[in-house]
Amino acid sequence: MRAAVLDGDLGLRDVPAPVAGPGEVLVAPTKVGICGSDVHFVIDKTATTRYEPIILGHEATGVVVELGPGTAGPRPGTRVSIIPLVSCHECDQCARGRTVLCRVSQCLGAERDGAWAELIAVPARNLVPVPEGLPDELAAVATDSVATAYHAVRSRGGVGPGSRVAVWGTGGLGLSAVGIAKTLGADMVIAVDPRPEARGWAAQTGADVVLHPDEALSRITGMGGVDTALEFVGRPETVELALRSLDAGGTAVAVGIGAGKVTASHLMTFVVRERSLVGSYGHEPADVGEVLELMSSGRLLLPKAVGDVIGLSQVNRGLERVHAGDTGGSRIVLDIQG
Repeated sequence: MRAAVLDGDLGLRDVPAPVAGPGEVLVAPTKVGICGSDVHFVIDKTATTRYEPIILGHEATGVVVELGPGTAGPRPGTRVSIIPLVSCHECDQCARGRTVLCRVSQCLGAERDGAWAELIAVPARNLVPVPEGLPDELAAVATDSVATAYHAVRSRGGVGPGSRVAVWGTGGLGLSAVGIAKTLGADMVIAVDPRPEARGWAAQTGADVVLHPDEALSRITGMGGVDTALEFVGRPETVELALRSLDAGGTAVAVGIGAGKVTASHLMTFVVRERSLVGSYGHEPADVGEVLELMSSGRLLLPKAVGDVIGLSQVNRGLERVHAGDTGGSRIVLDIQG
């Protein structure tokens, strides 16, 4: 089969097709997103995969081809989204329902072969049927960029009806967070970004107020602060601003990953006003199913979720565009079978 393989550089190769073992399903990926982590693996080398050569790609939807021996799963021909984190479902974290914290997890395209390939073998429990009518490209991004934002907004940030929310950084994940917060019933969603185009994207996605960071803190605190502040930038100073933008009892959620050290707000203010700072990474399998249902029903509208769809042969050009920020705020998606 044809696959995009990282072995020093990234290139298309003909490699042996995988075989579905017990408990596994063979899937033919149709659409697979290009994530920032892929750029880190291939271009700037700020992150490494567990081994090389390795097939990249973890944000995928496809069609079931074959069930492995003794496997109960979606029948061949079923459209499925693939949960990218393969967890053991046996360790203490998995037993508590925190599979994202699995002690021995493997992420597709980082710790085991991924989905930038004509076939992939994955555990049956990592498959979620795609609702009828939802395009493959949306079903693909639902598995990572949208579900990660959903986990941060709903599970870690506790956003619900009546919430006041600030989203710091409205790139891909932040834009999804804006739309998700509105879908979950937030009364006020404030989007903060230094880029005029990103503030425009946030307004298109449902933000009630869009602000430049230079004015954001004074404006937000002047409104009384927010219940939940979500940080998607990955910079310590932005985490600090998110914390300071909270009302009493509020929660700041750090989602962006960066190299700096977090220093919380003044300790007395942090304690007396009972503010919280939590991290949020990835998502749980249930998040993917909920996101697919919200998107297919039309309750969650993300006009910038998907941008260009390009062929697998153009993968390196797609990575260069993501690295340069030339995506219009949207995910670039690979058409694997096209």
